[in-house]
Amino acid sequence: MSLLIDILILALLAGVLGYAYLVDRRVRNLVAVLRDLEPVVGQFSAAVDKSEDSVAAMKSVTESLQEQKAAATTAPRQTDSPSFHSIRPTAQKKPAGVASVTGKADMVRSFFDTVRSREA
Repeated sequence: MSLLIDILILALLAGVLGYAYLVDRRVRNLVAVLRDLEPVVGQFSAAVDKSEDSVAAMKSVTESLQEQKAAATTAPRQTDSPSFHSIRPTAQKKPAGVASVTGKADMVRSFFDTVRSREA
């Protein structure tokens, strides 16, 4: 009976070792692919930063043009009595689910540094 248990333990151990070898090979392949993708991810991150800067610049130009147009069409009224707004102006809110992330290049670089340190 004890011989049967020993054989069963050895078979399970061999299975675990085989599975560990398979997982190790797959992780090594994944790390190699990540190393190959590092320049592409860096370029993508730079492109995203550039597009965000372009969108912010276009938004500021649009807002300034709208303000100029509103100032040109609405002549200021000269009244002796103070004027009151019945509705408060609302502050601009960010859309739901939008988060501002800074330092994307540092984040990408730290990701690949972490992968390298775990590999070594």
